[in-house]
Formats: sequence, structure tokens, C-alpha cells
Amino acid sequence: MKKRFIIAALMLLIGGAATAQHSETNNLFYHTFRTPQSGDLNAAFFPNKNTVYLRLPSVGLQFGSPVSLSDIVRNQGDTLTVIDINKAFEALRGDNRIHFDADINLFGFGFKAHNTFFTFNSRLVTIFNLGIPVSVIDALSKGNVDAAGNAVSEVNILNGDLLNTTMYGELAIGGGHYFEPIGLTVGARAKYLWGILNIQSDNTRAVINTSDNFENINVDLYYQFQASSIARFDTTGKMTSSVGEMLDIFGGNGGFAFDLGARYDMGPFTFSFAINDLSAGIHWNKNVNDITPRDGHMTLTFSGEDASAMLHGGKLNTDSLVAYYKSLFAGIRPSTNATEGYWYSIPTKINLGASYNFAKMFRAGLLFHGQFDRGLLSKGNVFKHDLGNNITNTFRFNTTLSFGANLFNWLEVTAGNSFVYDGSHFDAINPGVGLVFTPATVLQIYLIGDYVSSLYLVKAESFSLKFGINLLFGNGGGNRILQN
Repeated sequence: MKKRFIIAALMLLIGGAATAQHSETNNLFYHTFRTPQSGDLNAAFFPNKNTVYLRLPSVGLQFGSPVSLSDIVRNQGDTLTVIDINKAFEALRGDNRIHFDADINLFGFGFKAHNTFFTFNSRLVTIFNLGIPVSVIDALSKGNVDAAGNAVSEVNILNGDLLNTTMYGELAIGGGHYFEPIGLTVGARAKYLWGILNIQSDNTRAVINTSDNFENINVDLYYQFQASSIARFDTTGKMTSSVGEMLDIFGGNGGFAFDLGARYDMGPFTFSFAINDLSAGIHWNKNVNDITPRDGHMTLTFSGEDASAMLHGGKLNTDSLVAYYKSLFAGIRPSTNATEGYWYSIPTKINLGASYNFAKMFRAGLLFHGQFDRGLLSKGNVFKHDLGNNITNTFRFNTTLSFGANLFNWLEVTAGNSFVYDGSHFDAINPGVGLVFTPATVLQIYLIGDYVSSLYLVKAESFSLKFGINLLFGNGGGNRILQN
């Protein structure tokens, strides 16, 4: 009966690959032997062979793009390199969003007393999403030509939301307990979220109009951004907030999140489950503004410029160039209006894992990771789940197979591959590799690169990189026995 249960669980995890999407987390940490960072992915994980650890400042970067270097640049012949814009445009039509996340760990620690452990951690998180509307791509690739090949005087190039970016600080306190008779560990973590910056585009549109002789081009543009930050600015753009006001973490833009985790050891098998960042999001209520054109919309006019007027004696006349750009963008006059606060979510994640340990030195692991991005939850002080807004909610997930080996007392090597479906095509090759050095009983250095979307770097569209230092105290900091 146990064997049937194990096989069914593994098949369930592998089945998740059928509808996966690129992840913004580093999956290889989940099944590492030694690193305290595995506890970030599951609140029930703790390096059991150490009674105390310290997490020193570290950096994690995640990047995803719809195009790779090979989509833009290609070789023609043996020596000529050309830029293929049309190929890049075609790639952008399939997926037109750029993702960038940065995770800076400031300081953390954990300690264990018999079968109970406690953890604390602090970090800064940046989530950046930039959308490139398909209408812009079509305008750049086709110009002002309709489907029949006829010139048109009006082209709609911009619509929808373009930008979503969030920066926040996090203070996390957690703990867990190992119920030794039944092999079950449970853990939980509470987080205070301190919002630093949030910018989102609610409504943006632009229409290009050309004159009959195509000498003049007018761009009618409307934009609407909603922003909140710890810094306050006046109408001239000068910052008026003091350092004390900006560092007041309980003075506004606050929220809470919770992590729950469990692991069950059954002989050489370990099964685990975690749901992270259960949260109503951050209530952005500090220095909240709507940014729109001062005149309701703005018009930019491109009428061309005599290049010779910008040159004087074979040198560039910078005064003439600056005057040209000032006149060109004279219509960009933003109006900043204070408005009510709003709730904005942080991504909620689900991790479902299984691993097999053998020879006390090797581990094979399987991880299903899901991530749900809800975006804008409500405007105003009353929290609502459904506002009828146009912010897109997305759920992406993937399945990662990994293998780790504790080769020496001071070196652990881990490698894996993620199976991904991004909604338009299936990616079977998304490798990752990691090294964990423990050159002394106390010092630990880790470097993990995960989620490289191609074995050929020029074809890679995503990657995740984490590196840092831990200090491990207690018995067996460099022991070869499995630790998680």
C-alpha cells in the first residue's frame, strides 16, 4: 500500500509539468542538505545537524524575458553579425512581459532546542514587471499599414497596463517542532511587510496620427499611474520627506503574511508541503498619488529637425540638441493628485516536494512549485476580493527534478532541471546547478544558479542566481550525514 501511495504522489508531481510556467524562485534550495535557505521555501525545514546558524547579507536575482540574445542577434556567414529585429518582434508577440526580481537578505538567525527550532530573518524584495503591448510591436514592425497593405493615418500603439513594480521590506519570525515518534515536522512563520515603493499603470493609451504628406506626426497620449512610496515629493519633484519619516516602518504601507509548512519522514522517503505568503497584501496608504497628464491628455509633435542646425564646425551643438528635446517633450506635463490608499498583493506560493535519500550521501528530489499573482486587490480602506478591475491574475507553475551529493565534508553539489509550459510552448530544458562550500566547521558559502531556460546561454530567456554566506554553529557543521 505504501508503494502505491508513493508512486501516485510522484505521478501527481510530474503531472504538474503539463501546465507550468517560468518560476521566480530558486527551486534547487528546496532539497539541499545543509543550507538554512531551504527554510525560506518551507517553514518546517531546519538544518538539523546545527543548533545555531547566522545568515549574513546575501543577494538573489531572478530574470525572465520573452526574447533571448539569439532572437535579436544572429550570425550571417563566418564573420558578419546582424541584428534581426523582425525575429525579435515575433518572439515578443508570444510573450510580451519582462520580469525582474531582486531579493537582498539583510540578516537572519536560527537556533534549535532539542526538537523545537526558532528562526528570524530580514530582507528587502523588489518585484518588477514590464509589459510591451502587442500593438506597439505591430506598429514598430509594420508601421502605419493595415492588413491589406494600405497606409493609414491613425495607428493605436498603446493600451493596457505597462508597469508593475513593488519594493518592500520583510521581518519574519518563525518556529517549528519535530514530532519524533511519527516522523512529522510542522512549522509556521509570521511576516511583517513594510512597503517602500509601489507603482502600477492603471490605464495607458497612445494614438499616432500622420499628416497627408507624412511630414508631421502627432502622438496623442494618455497615461495613469498609481504610486505610493515612503518618500514625499513636492510639485517640482523635490523630495520633502526626512530620513526619520522614510525609516518609520510602522508609519504606513504595512501588511502581514504567513507561511505554513510540514514534512513527513518515511524511511528513506521524505514528503513535504508548504504554502508561503498567505496575505491580504500591503495596504499602501502613505504618499499615495495618481499621476496623469495635466491637461487630461498630452500631444507630442514630431516634425523633423534640420541635422545641420545641430552641427557647428563638425561638432555637435549640444544647446541646439537640448532645445529640440525640450520642445519635443514640452507636452509631457504630469499632474500629481493625492488619492485614497489601496491594497496590493504579493505572490502566494505553493511547494509540494518528495525526495529519496540513499547511502547517507545522496538525495534525489522532486518539487512542484506554483505561484499565484493577484495584483491589485482593492482601492480604498475596505478590503474586497473582487473589484471588477482589469488587472490580470496569473497562476504559473513548474516541476523540478534534482539530485544532490555530499561529496566531502566540505562540498555539496546539487543539479536539477525544471519542466515548464509557459502557455504557448513546452520547455523541457531548464537546468540549474549549485555548489555549497563548508571549508570550515563554521563557515558556509553557497552559489546556486537555477532556471536557466537553455543549455545555450545565448538562447536563455530566464535565470535565477543566489549567493551568500552562512555561519553554522553546533555539532556537525561539515558532517556528511543528510541534514534536511
